[in-house]
Amino acid sequence: MFEIGADELMILNLLIHAENAENIIQESGLPQKVGIDIIRQLFHYGYIQSLNASNQRQNSFDVDGIKKTRFQLTAKGIDEINALK
Repeated sequence: MFEIGADELMILNLLIHAENAENIIQESGLPQKVGIDIIRQLFHYGYIQSLNASNQRQNSFDVDGIKKTRFQLTAKGIDEINALK
């Protein structure tokens, strides 16, 4: 089971609108490796989704190019934000 902590919640709140991972990490102020790890975990557990250039959902993303990948909340992510408020 994946537990949403303060850092995960901060990342979720930054993803209400689609953003690339590089911007999310900068805005969060987290170290790059920590931010990337949180994004990967949130994606794995279905709290966020990756988007292609046409803003269409992708089932996977290039881990090496994660900083350029755009992410957005899923319904599960929105529910988690609302439950923790």
